[in-house]
Amino acid sequence: MEIVGLDIGGANLKAVKLFVASGKEFQVGYTVREYFPVWIAGKEGLVKGIEKIREKLGPSKEYVVSTTMTAELSDVFRNKSEGVRFVVKAVEKIFDDAHSRFYVNVEGKLISYMEAIKKPLNVAAANWAASAWLISKKFNNCIFIDIGSTSTTIVPIVDGKVSVKGFTDPEKLVYGELVYLGALRTSICSIVSEVPYKGLFARVSSEKFALSGDVCLILNKISVEDYTTETADGRGRSLRECLDRLSRVPCADNEILNDNEIVEIARYIYEAMVFKIFKALIQVRTRILSLGYDLNGFKVCTTGLGSFLAKEAALRAGFKDIVDISNIYGRKISQVFPAYAAALMSLERLGK
Repeated sequence: MEIVGLDIGGANLKAVKLFVASGKEFQVGYTVREYFPVWIAGKEGLVKGIEKIREKLGPSKEYVVSTTMTAELSDVFRNKSEGVRFVVKAVEKIFDDAHSRFYVNVEGKLISYMEAIKKPLNVAAANWAASAWLISKKFNNCIFIDIGSTSTTIVPIVDGKVSVKGFTDPEKLVYGELVYLGALRTSICSIVSEVPYKGLFARVSSEKFALSGDVCLILNKISVEDYTTETADGRGRSLRECLDRLSRVPCADNEILNDNEIVEIARYIYEAMVFKIFKALIQVRTRILSLGYDLNGFKVCTTGLGSFLAKEAALRAGFKDIVDISNIYGRKISQVFPAYAAALMSLERLGK
């Protein structure tokens, strides 16, 4: 038997295929991670994107599909309920020959098509629940931090159980369990209101001149290959082009600012990025402390393209035991972690 795990995001499509032998033994067959901007591709484009994922994975006659998603937040849908139902129906049609099709809900459980259709908000943005389910089986007390291209998810696990306060995106934003900051797509004007400028501070333009990906590449935190999203100006991803874009943030350019000055702007913005995650992490940390737990025994598990941001924020928040998921599961799995977790949820569900 094979198990296909899907994470249908608003900016990326992720998938994994497991080959299951007897018992619970399995091998990872293929993984897929593709930048896929739903707001550009549209609804029909999303269907075609999922169809291409199926073609790449090439599931056998006997297989199961387990799906989690965040694409429902895209503004191509009028609301999340419409988005969830659209994605679920697409999966049902594209993988109609699967033995079973499951959907992850915010309680970390697998539900059927009918349950997902009836209660779509329980399925919306539940990829964190899949990841947390798997991490809770590995670590008894930890903080799981997943930073991708677009957002940051923070999930506390206490006594082997997922211990979140928020179950919807707005709730998670309130409780510090979600920060809308990523390593690639975040607009600079949403991170800082001013930047250092020739010994002073200049207010920034609210134009989409540059993104967090430009900052991270300038500071050598990511490679050109990591910069998978479109850029703010539609140009390339070279160091020169990233510097040029960032120079425009205070309404300057590469003649008014030299490269060293632009790098200093990048340093300042990067620290602001780390602080935003640190602030949310402190919020989660103090809540756990208020319950009487000693955080010296807590590990921080990081994953995603922006794992480096999570590590720095965790160190500033006082955590000492920090591990990158890629060191446990490998880089290939860490890049599609929610999809991998969703697949393993199916494996357990089927009692294999």
